[in-house]
Amino acid sequence: MKKYLYDFLLMLQLLTRVPVNKALPCENENFRNGANFFWLIGLLLGIFQYLLFTGTAKLVPTAFAVIAIIVFEILVTGALHMDGFGDTCDGFFAFKGKDKIIEIMKDSRIGTFGCIGIVLNLLIKYEAYLFLLTKKDPIALLIIPVISRFSMILLSYIGKPAKEKGSGNLFINNVTLKEAVVNALFAIAIGLALGLVFETAALFIAAVIITVLFNLFCNSKINGITGDSLGANNELVMLLSLIILSSF
Repeated sequence: MKKYLYDFLLMLQLLTRVPVNKALPCENENFRNGANFFWLIGLLLGIFQYLLFTGTAKLVPTAFAVIAIIVFEILVTGALHMDGFGDTCDGFFAFKGKDKIIEIMKDSRIGTFGCIGIVLNLLIKYEAYLFLLTKKDPIALLIIPVISRFSMILLSYIGKPAKEKGSGNLFINNVTLKEAVVNALFAIAIGLALGLVFETAALFIAAVIITVLFNLFCNSKINGITGDSLGANNELVMLLSLIILSSF
């Protein structure tokens, strides 16, 4: 039992800014086993966003409550996935060769395309959250980050590493079909438990499609995927999920 707890805490420490403050085993096996808890990290994020929204929406206009949950997500995750999204935009739209693209993605400085991508990302999230939470039940906040975290494990499983070394390789070519199935089953089960049967089916299918397509796009650009690719895929699935739910 302690082993599973440590692997979960390892993921919590890696994917969020929650102060775990504990030395944990960090072998490939630990990251592979920890990948089984991506759905749980997403669910916890969704729960806190739901509680934050329902609480602040009683005190301030809905628009400000929406800003609160977006800022909360950025602070809790340390903008980890948003950073990967921005780096991917910078690299992929630089129209360079593989090595140059990866070099651009590794650069800590933000470029024009990264800035544009992040601004558009936030604008879409704001508009979609505002519409969704004004017209729909905010309980949908719980399923979106669960589905998006599942997509990261799926991409890690179907993708191949673009670099010999990198933080993404802790999962790329390390996770197996088991971890992808575990995250998929929990995502579907949570959606059904929330009564979001049709919505969950639509989001799940859309997440699989966009993940497969994004993997092909990455292969055409850098002959594989990196840690930034995983973060970018998470953001793409979140944006698509918000748009789909807002369109129902």
